[in-house]
Amino acid sequence: MAVGVSNGNRSREAITKAALALVDREGLGALSMRRLAAELEMGTMTLYGYFRTKEELLEAVVEEAAGWDRLPDLEGGWDEQLRALARGMRIALSRHRSLIEVRLRRPIAGPRSFRGTEVGIAALVDAGFDRAEAARAFRVVFLYVFGFVAFSDPGPEITGERRRAQAAVAAQLPPDEFPLLSEMAAEMAATMGGDEQFEHGLDVVLEGIAARLRR
Repeated sequence: MAVGVSNGNRSREAITKAALALVDREGLGALSMRRLAAELEMGTMTLYGYFRTKEELLEAVVEEAAGWDRLPDLEGGWDEQLRALARGMRIALSRHRSLIEVRLRRPIAGPRSFRGTEVGIAALVDAGFDRAEAARAFRVVFLYVFGFVAFSDPGPEITGERRRAQAAVAAQLPPDEFPLLSEMAAEMAATMGGDEQFEHGLDVVLEGIAARLRR
């Protein structure tokens, strides 16, 4: 469905949002300069006047999806700030799962994409970490959130289906080879996604960082 952008509303921001909507709707493979130009009801060469390459467009799409320029004011200690950032990252990645695919293919280099990283590392430095340790600690938080979303299904309906499937697999394991897992169908199914599992994992990560800080 065409989502034409009028001449008066044409801007890099409007085009970027249209590209993100296309990727969210049909996946990263659907994004091309020609396809996006058709969506916007403009000529392909006109689109190249806003973005010189598809890579430049992708960088803008990633920055728009991450939404770090819309960060709320973060309050509290370093752990509360990192928890808020982690929750924000999870929401952005869950809403725009194509970000995961983009990040696996190429580094994220746009300056807007690093706003959250700057805030997170600053919180850790202010708490007493040296810069190297702060960078490593924040990287752990980022990788936890990224991995959690990548290996969790979007939406409660799909997550529920996955949990039932995981429970069935665990229940069928040979008890002599898997004495624990064969009796842990419910416990294993509960780890497949959802808020409770996310918060549990985040607690483990932040408690580990706090222990290093105390040392």
